[in-house]
Amino acid sequence: MIFKRYFLHVNMPDGTTVKMPYFVCGKGDPVVYIQAAQHGVELTGIYTIRLLIDRLKNEVLNGRIILVPIANPLAVMWRRHFYRMELGEPYSSDHPHQMNRLWPGDPNGNETQRIAYALYSNLIKESDYVIDLHCWEMWRCSCALGFEWDKISIDMCRYSLLDFISLEPRERFVGKRKGMLTYYITEHGGHGIVIEHSGQRWVFVKEANRVCDGIINILRYIGVIKGKPKEPKRQFVVNRGKHIDIIAPYGYWILVIYKSPGDEVRKGDLIATLLSLETFEEQKIYAPSNGIIYEIGATRPHVDTRPSEEVMVILKGEKYRIATIYET
Repeated sequence: MIFKRYFLHVNMPDGTTVKMPYFVCGKGDPVVYIQAAQHGVELTGIYTIRLLIDRLKNEVLNGRIILVPIANPLAVMWRRHFYRMELGEPYSSDHPHQMNRLWPGDPNGNETQRIAYALYSNLIKESDYVIDLHCWEMWRCSCALGFEWDKISIDMCRYSLLDFISLEPRERFVGKRKGMLTYYITEHGGHGIVIEHSGQRWVFVKEANRVCDGIINILRYIGVIKGKPKEPKRQFVVNRGKHIDIIAPYGYWILVIYKSPGDEVRKGDLIATLLSLETFEEQKIYAPSNGIIYEIGATRPHVDTRPSEEVMVILKGEKYRIATIYET
């Protein structure tokens, strides 16, 4: 299976053109569309697509695969989640260049809307399956996100082989969230999932390899490449499986962590310590049960988009979640 490179040319409001590479292999149905980097600091998915191009060379293809390594080149070059996002500006659905709220795009809109429209109308619209690669905080384990009302979406998450999956209810998709790519494609007859790598701003090679393995397994499940898909050995549904949140005690602390998201722990394992800023004494934090760490460390929402709050300093009165462990 050899991928051929093409270019998509998108006209901008100022008369310039954005040139976007994409790769295609095969013909006919089904069509699988995989993209990365809707947000400009979510880079690992770009490398995941590089790995897919290499590792699918010896596979026999039934259908067509379309790969877009950089769905939002303006945001990547801007070095922020969104084009025109300012340093320290919070991640939100309201930014005019928040690409994953703008699908299917607008040919006469702003720069990001035009890119979304070009991708959707030329490459995505006729796809049967969409895998949208993202990256969230390095303090949270990688996860596949699907839709609880679509069995194929659920199965795609399962066959990602990731330890954690998240299944979203339809009622969550109101207002601007209806403009999310995988939701839009699912509501218009296709099947979509998001895969979140762990870690933003850098390329995490171990994460890229893990997600690449899962995508290849998904391709086997949907019959695009030959072979029987592997079944996940274990998998937790976020917010539904039995889990424990470890909350920091009252005080001023520096958090020192000894484990990482995805680590397996046994009851009594040391996972972190709290260093008091007042007494300089250290308090040890142990795993309360056997399980898998889903989150640990700086677990506030969107910490990677707010650089001033990334440090692991706990303030008095703050409900600071040190870790979330799903029990095995």
